[in-house]
Amino acid sequence: MLLFLKDLGIEDTQLGPFLTKNYAIFSEDLENLKTRVAYLQSKNFSKADIAQMVRNAPFLLSFSVERLDNRLGFFQKELELSVKKTRDLVIRLPRLLTGSLEPVKENLKVFNTRLFKVKERHLFLAYLGRAQYDPTKPNYISLDKLVSVPDGIFCEGMAKASVQDFEKFLKTL
Repeated sequence: MLLFLKDLGIEDTQLGPFLTKNYAIFSEDLENLKTRVAYLQSKNFSKADIAQMVRNAPFLLSFSVERLDNRLGFFQKELELSVKKTRDLVIRLPRLLTGSLEPVKENLKVFNTRLFKVKERHLFLAYLGRAQYDPTKPNYISLDKLVSVPDGIFCEGMAKASVQDFEKFLKTL
């Protein structure tokens, strides 16, 4: 097992910290570990990429090929990334593959929700003729405030309309 880890690119000085975090790797079948590495190589991860990922996410090799494939697919689909961008993402942040997906799903939900809110507010401002995002012109609307203030402040302070007017407008979308 130690020779396998060294061949993978885990340095002698990194073996102790790695094994402290994932001592259960000794209960893994060596052939399964080799299969997981071969799977990552089949997805065009280089040997150096895999070594870096394993160093930064010691439990990576404890995940089955199916689970790794599902995780890679999740990030590619949900973030609408190309294969290369997905690979670059997990090389930089391999714990995305080994951590819980619930916080990621929650953050994605909040981000899409926010995008939807920005779109609604922009369309309302455009309808009113107030969608002006150039700071050098009068009646400038800060994008930061557009997304961060409550509806009441948005309506009265930025759109110069009532919350009821905004709600009526939303029903037309």
